[in-house]
Amino acid sequence: MKIKELYLDTTYVMPFLFLDIDVKGFSRNIYKEILKSLERIHISEVSLIEAKAKSLKLGIPINKVNEKFNEGLSVLSSDEKVVIHRYSAMDDLKFNEFDNLQLDFFDRIILAQSATIGLFLTEDRKLINIKNSGIKIINWNMLVKEMQQ
Repeated sequence: MKIKELYLDTTYVMPFLFLDIDVKGFSRNIYKEILKSLERIHISEVSLIEAKAKSLKLGIPINKVNEKFNEGLSVLSSDEKVVIHRYSAMDDLKFNEFDNLQLDFFDRIILAQSATIGLFLTEDRKLINIKNSGIKIINWNMLVKEMQQ
């Protein structure tokens, strides 16, 4: 299956912001190649806020964190391939549909926004185990397998 567009969970936004992620088998080189092959990369503004909060907890000098984060954010914001989603009325309707899923508030927002694309990359077990959401939810290993087909 040729993947043209992909919605990224916060974990997969973090490398853009010079933050390491702990995903078994993850390779920045493979990730870079996969992203190059896509027509569009979608991320939530909420993921940027969440990544900023995580970056501030790393114990790295604040000026270095801010500098790297801002550099990454500037690149994301200026890349025509990247779509940064703001929270919309349509997202809110989908968010409300997911009320029964017992998800973290921010996970529900990001999942709701990913519905516009229909393909969501995450490592969150709760999200991966969701069935019948109308969204294909995959993890790193699934993505790599799909891209090799």
